[in-house]
Amino acid sequence: MSYFLMNNIPQIKPIIESISEFTDECLFTLNNNGMYVEGTDPSLISKVEFFLPKKIFDKFEIDAEESIGVNIDALSRIFRRAAPEEAVAMTVNSKSSKMELTLESNIRRAFEFTLLSTSNFNIPFLNPKYSTFIEIDSKVFRDIIKDMAIIGGTILFSVHKNNIAILTEDYTSRALAEIASDSNSIRKFEVKNTQRSKYNLNYILSFLNAFSTSEFLKISVGGTKLPLKLEYPIEEEGRFTLYLAPMEI
Repeated sequence: MSYFLMNNIPQIKPIIESISEFTDECLFTLNNNGMYVEGTDPSLISKVEFFLPKKIFDKFEIDAEESIGVNIDALSRIFRRAAPEEAVAMTVNSKSSKMELTLESNIRRAFEFTLLSTSNFNIPFLNPKYSTFIEIDSKVFRDIIKDMAIIGGTILFSVHKNNIAILTEDYTSRALAEIASDSNSIRKFEVKNTQRSKYNLNYILSFLNAFSTSEFLKISVGGTKLPLKLEYPIEEEGRFTLYLAPMEI
């Protein structure tokens, strides 16, 4: 049996809700390093990863390393009901294939779920090698993408030596945002060559719903051959990551 307790619900609540927009089911891996969550959307266009290191938890107790299948949609609906001052506790009993999620404050609310079979999951391992790395203010990037969504459903992402250009258009309208490499919103800008790639805007918007978890966003770009990688760092070692396959230009 494993037991986890965390008092900082506002830190992980938007991430759980964001993951549920990609998939209904996730694979949780529990070991001495922490909790690792991964899932893909049904079409395998995207993959999300969420790692919470052991030290982020207020209590972290496991008998042995294990992987479990979890209905992340149900988990998200409970987190939406959680108040900022509440603690969340998770108890996993693999022998009975049950997980109990408890919200604790001056009252205690407990929810029980049946675990999903891990054989249902066929999640690819991804470790692409990128040459373009950007770190940008989370809110600035989120606002740009929301602006693009007014016009179109896809974005053309162009990275040059001195700037980033994000373009969307439909039959009658067009929107373009450009960010110089020396902008105050840019924290890191490493570009070896020009990259152009196209992505589905809705997937990016779903991921950016978790923008409040980090002050900045890490972007790794691989053109038309590698997935776009977006990542929010969480404290020292935690992270929330999206891999998104490029579209044909």
